Amino acid sequence: MIIMVSNMENWHLSRNVPIALFLALVVQAVSVSGAFTKVEVGVSQNAKDITSIESTIEKLDANQRTIELKLARIDENIIQMYKWMEQDQQ
Repeated sequence: MIIMVSNMENWHLSRNVPIALFLALVVQAVSVSGAFTKVEVGVSQNAKDITSIESTIEKLDANQRTIELKLARIDENIIQMYKWMEQDQQ
C-alpha cells in the first residue's frame, strides 16, 4: 500500500501533453451531453405524440361502433321491407 501511495504522489502530467487534447475532451463531453439532451427531448415529444394518437384512435373506435350499429339497423330494415314485399306479392 505504501508503494501505491508514493506512486500516486509522484504522478504528474507532462508538459508535453498539448492543451488541444484537453480542449478536445471538453468539446466531446459537451457534444455528448447535448446529444443526450436531444434524445431526451425527442423521447418526450414521442410520448406526447403517442398520447395524442391514442386519443384519436379511441375516437375512431367509438365512431366505428356507431357506424356498425347504424348499418345493422339499416340491414334489419331492409330485411323487414323485403319480407313485407314478399307478403304483398303472395
